[in-house]
Formats: sequence, C-alpha cells, structure tokens
Amino acid sequence: MKIFDFNNHKVDHLFLLIGENPLPNYVAAKLLLAKGGTPHFIYTTNTEETAKRLATILQNESLKPAKLRSLEDGESDAFLIQDVVQKELGTITNGKIGINYTGGTKTMAVHAYRSLHYEKQGNSYQERQNIQFSYLDPRHLEMCIEEGNNLTRVKIEPHSIKVDLAEIFQIHGWAWLDKSKPIEVPEFPEAAKAFANFHTDGNLVKEWRNWCNNVLRENARNLKDKNKWKEEKELQPLVLPIETVVSNESIKLALEVVGVKDNTLPLRKLGFSSLREACKWLDGEWLEHYVLAEVQAIPSTYTIHESASSFWIRNPNNAKQTKFQFDVAFMRGYQLFAISCTTIDGKSDCKSKLFEAYIRARQLGGDEARIALVCCVDPKGVEALKTEIINVLQPSSNSSLRDHRLTVFGREDLLDLSNKLTVWIELNDQDAK
Repeated sequence: MKIFDFNNHKVDHLFLLIGENPLPNYVAAKLLLAKGGTPHFIYTTNTEETAKRLATILQNESLKPAKLRSLEDGESDAFLIQDVVQKELGTITNGKIGINYTGGTKTMAVHAYRSLHYEKQGNSYQERQNIQFSYLDPRHLEMCIEEGNNLTRVKIEPHSIKVDLAEIFQIHGWAWLDKSKPIEVPEFPEAAKAFANFHTDGNLVKEWRNWCNNVLRENARNLKDKNKWKEEKELQPLVLPIETVVSNESIKLALEVVGVKDNTLPLRKLGFSSLREACKWLDGEWLEHYVLAEVQAIPSTYTIHESASSFWIRNPNNAKQTKFQFDVAFMRGYQLFAISCTTIDGKSDCKSKLFEAYIRARQLGGDEARIALVCCVDPKGVEALKTEIINVLQPSSNSSLRDHRLTVFGREDLLDLSNKLTVWIELNDQDAK
C-alpha cells in the first residue's frame, strides 16, 4: 500500500454531511481542508447542535468559519437536499471544492453527491469539473478520494492525524469535570503489578475478592448507601484485619509493596491522595492503573500518542449525575482503543462491562473503535465469553476480523499484557490492509 501525501488532496471548500457521529467530519476537515479553507455543513434538526459545536471546534484549526445550511426535518427529501446544496454551492466563487459524504443519512449522501457531480447547462446536465469526492473507509482506515474516473485510497497512518481523547469527548458534547479528569500517570504501578501477579491464580482472585467484600466494604462503605465509601474523617482511624489473606505469600508480598508491614492494614499509612482513593484502589481500581502502565509500556513505534484511565463523564445538565465511566483508553491517530477492566470473574459481570464499553466506544469512535476487556477469567471462560459477546454484537462479520475488533484478556494474559496488547494492535493493522 502506497502512502500518499494529503497535501495533494487539499481543497478550499469542503462540504460535510453531519450525522450522529461527527468524528468522521472532524477527521475529513483536518485532513482535506487547506489552510484558510471553509467547511460547509449540511445538517438536520437532530444534528444542529452537533454542527454548531463542530463549527466552533474547527475555528481553532486555522480554518475560516464554517457555513451552515439546515435541512430541518428533510433528511429524506431528495429535492430539498439538492436545493440546499445548490444554494450553498452558489455562494462559492473560487477555489477547489470537495465533499466528504461519510456522515449524514444515505439519502443525504446520494443527493448531495448528485448535486455536486452534475451542473445544469441550458436544458441538460453536465459533469462538473474540479470537484473532489471522498469518504472514509473505516475497515481499512483509508480516505477514499474520487477525482474524475480515478479513485485514490489514502492510508490514514497514526502520524497523519492526532485526535486527543479530550477532543473526542468535546466533539460529542461530553466532558469531565475538573475534579474528575482522567488519570494520565498510573498510581503505585509496582504495587499494581504485584496485585496482577497473584490475580493469575483463580483461588487467590476469589480469596482477595472475599476480603474486599467481607472486610474492606463492610468496614469502609457508607452505612446508609453501600455504593459509597465513608467520609475521610470516618476512614481516618480505620485499621483493617488482613490475617486471612496474608497467609498467602503472593498476597503478602503485594501488600508489602503497598506499605503494609504487619497483619493489619491502616488506610491512613498507605500513601494515597485520599483514603477513599485507597479503598477504591484496593477494591479493584489497581487493575486500571496496571493496564494503563502496560499500555504505556508499548513501544513508541506503535504510535500511541495518548493514554489515560478513569474517565468519569458527567451529565451536563446535572453535575452530580454520572453519565458513564470509561476505564482505560488510548489513541492511535484518530482511532480509539477502549479497555474495560474488572477483577470480578463472574461471567454476567464481565459481559455487562464489555457491553457498556462496546456501546460507548462505538458512540465516540465509530466503526474504527476497538474494544477489549481485561478480567480475571480463566482461558476457557475467556473464549466462551468472547464467542458469546461477539456473536451477539457482530453476528454477520468474518470471525477472525470480529475477534480483533472486540477481544478479551483473562488472568493468564495479565503478566504479559503489554505484549498481548501489542499483538492486538498488530492484528488490527493487518485487518486494515
């Protein structure tokens, strides 16, 4: 596959059809608009806010202010679509024109394409000259560019465009509050690695989970709301018994890395930023920090330009209400890799975590998004879980391709997770060829 320079395909005016996922529009504008170029948005009532938000974001990209044209509720009205596109086209007096028809409805794409492809001359229609048509191929991560009878498939390499995690959320109108910004540096990575070490043993997974449920949660959870931890002042004097778990050498060594020196666990001496954070870390969030550290250990040649964990997305209309949570994510170019993490080895809990990650990642990253679950299930359970979920979510896809888009890492993968993630990236790159 030849790699072409996008500079050879820049346009001065780019028509973009705004659909439910604005990420392809953003990518097309960044790659195909020349400096000082103008984006022209065709949108509907349902995507008006998206169009306005995207216009604001692109104003900071050395582009002219976007021109906006509404179809109102006429996304299926062929004549209205052609009329709106023709009117917008009539405002352009010079410069190269392009249209990227990845977004919008199929009807919008067809009739916007027709309007730009042909121009009326007298009583007949002639093929318009100097028009560039393009669309994103999500499977092969390519920008497909049509000029006359020529089709050029331009590979979008990770270094061609860098979309940050914050930008992806901003494009969709979602954001995290300042107090809940994602974590970019894993906490206590050595301790997390020690915890991962004993979580490769199914019996020790259950033993530690029982301690978390019966000792940690029973003593540190709010008495009125068992889903919340106690206030800091209530946790301050708390000293938890750990005799039942330190009898195992692997667990004892892991706790020593955290800072435990005897048969009790004083929360205030563990060195976390808060006692609540210590409780959450011990209760399972250590896995998110471990996975983040393993992602960041992937060689730079794989062009991961950003990674973070603990995405708490708040409802913009209610700052106290959580919209959803993302565990770990990283970006390669404009491609989102989302990883859900759980230390619970129950099949139903794992399915629930992976389903949520799949839905949210696809909402944010579109068809190009890749999703994985890191859990403590044994190899047989991993294969059963992977097969069941994949068959539900993507029943008609080629099986080998499906496994690479959506995968599961179990407890036997934990100590070699960085390499396993690297292989996952490579397999997805191979699928894109």
